[in-house]
Amino acid sequence: MKITIDNKEYEVGPRNKTVLDVCRKHKLSITAPCYKTLRQFGTCNSCLVEVDGEKKLSCGIPPDENEKYVLQRDDLLEERKEKVKIFKSHKEKMERLLGKS
Repeated sequence: MKITIDNKEYEVGPRNKTVLDVCRKHKLSITAPCYKTLRQFGTCNSCLVEVDGEKKLSCGIPPDENEKYVLQRDDLLEERKEKVKIFKSHKEKMERLLGKS
């Protein structure tokens, strides 16, 4: 199966359970700090993509060959940056509270 991201087709591998997995497989730039640090998907809200005019978290949606995904667009990039700032701020506060800093 192939999916379309930013008007280009990408092969979906057997281990690609989410759109985020496909992006990572093909080395597409997308933020997802909770994936690296917490292994808890959806906690940072920064892996936004657009599907049919609606913003969704790429870590929470399975690839669908009938959908077109938008990844690289200025408003999405800016929103992802803001989400990362918020996530890092919350993470640092939690580490201080737990004495992990």
